[in-house]
Parts: sequence; C-alpha cells; structure tokens
Amino acid sequence: DFSSYWMESSLEISPIEQVELLTKLQNNSFGFAPENINAVKDAIRLSSSDTGTLYGKTGTGRVNGQDVNGWFIGYIETADNTYFFATNISADSDATGGNATEITMSILSDMNIWVSQK
Repeated sequence: DFSSYWMESSLEISPIEQVELLTKLQNNSFGFAPENINAVKDAIRLSSSDTGTLYGKTGTGRVNGQDVNGWFIGYIETADNTYFFATNISADSDATGGNATEITMSILSDMNIWVSQK
C-alpha cells in the first residue's frame, strides 16, 4: 500500500526525522515556491484560536488487520514560538493515529502549549 510506505517498510522514519522534516517545511528550507508551502500548510491545518494555529497529520499502520503503528505529527504556531511534535505508538492492536492524537493533545494541554477548544 503506497499510502503507508513511510510507516511499515524499510523506509521507516523516526519521530526525530519527522520533526526535522516539519521544521524544514515550516521554515521552507527546501526553497519551494511560497504558494506551494502554504498549500501544504493549509492542507494540514487542524485548528486555529486566539492563541495560535495547530497543524498536524495522523497515520495508522496495519499488519494482518491489526492497527500496530499510530502516528500524530505536527506543530503549533503561537505569537512567540513554534512547537513541533511527533508521537509514535506501537502495539499489537489499537495503535492508531487517533490514539496518538489523544496522547499528544493531553501532553500539549498539560504543558500549557495548546488547549483544545470545546
């Protein structure tokens, strides 16, 4: 499956590599046209509030019908800082992008970086 090559093959990427990629994207270290960078950012924008903007993407790797590899990667732009994150969970089952998102959002809330809008 082409959509999961980055999670389940020899091309696996680490959480640190994910953050490095996001940092380069956010800073446009690639030298891409600004409108193309903005298109990608628009595609992964999840939420905006008075305190900032949350960008992110989930992923779930399945093996033999079981969710064994969950990802949530992204960053938060605030007026005075940008916070990057990559959460990867692995288990025999229930390791989904959704569960990785819940863990991440709980940590970001505990650190007073992002509070989900109710």
